[in-house]
Amino acid sequence: MTGFSRCAAILVGLAATARAAPPAAPPGRAPPPRILVLPLPPTTAIDANVARTFDARLLVALDDSRRVVTVTPSDEPECTTTSCLAALGAAADAQLVLSLSAVREDGGVTLFGTVIDTRTRTAVRRVELDRVTEIALAKQAPAALVPQIVGAPAGPTVLGVSSLGAGAAHTAQLAMIDQLTALRAFKVLPLDGRDRSTLTHTAELTITELTIDRRRKLLCTWLDGTLVGTFAITELATGRVVFTKTVTATAERRAHFSSRDEITELLVDQAVADWMAAFREARRTGPRAP
Repeated sequence: MTGFSRCAAILVGLAATARAAPPAAPPGRAPPPRILVLPLPPTTAIDANVARTFDARLLVALDDSRRVVTVTPSDEPECTTTSCLAALGAAADAQLVLSLSAVREDGGVTLFGTVIDTRTRTAVRRVELDRVTEIALAKQAPAALVPQIVGAPAGPTVLGVSSLGAGAAHTAQLAMIDQLTALRAFKVLPLDGRDRSTLTHTAELTITELTIDRRRKLLCTWLDGTLVGTFAITELATGRVVFTKTVTATAERRAHFSSRDEITELLVDQAVADWMAAFREARRTGPRAP
């Protein structure tokens, strides 16, 4: 599919969004600004279907924020300069223009974006989302970008925890969701693609090492396990990492009375306990953690 055809398909699918009536502003408050949202330009960095899904979900997430009214172009823009894009936005009666691009980097795709004021013809905000997978790009990236584009949503802190497939990382993720929810200090959501513009922070858990070795000691065989992982929280409106902690958990049991599953469970429990202890301390001593 050519770049023009891909863009045309996006625009046809999103025509209803472009024509949607703006949300009614509360009495005494100005209506939200109109923003011309340009689709991701054709690129070899990501699959065309992923790009279309991202474009559609970004429009939905922006509309859900009720901070802007989205409009889409009738034709694929033939220019990329700030002044030209501002002119396109003005022609669409939009106060803002959002232009995004995707770049393939080691470990994933990075999104870069610019929000342009059509009156001053200047960039008023830069946005960036680092090294996301194509799956995350289609599902979680729109929710993560919206606060950078329109600002943090009003109301309480809402933390979205990135979804993981299976294994120890998934078990640790579920345990962290339970532990963070139990604090009753903010709302915690698993990120599964349904959550959109309400998020204020996202959390990511990664395990960089998980080993369980059998070792002979004297007359017995032991299972020695090591887990190294990092838990980090990012404030979406600024893109800043406001909490990060790398932990190393170890466990040792006699092989005759234990199993690899038991060792893994012990490692995950210790890692979660260490992450939560560090998070509570960060909330007690500093203003940055949610």
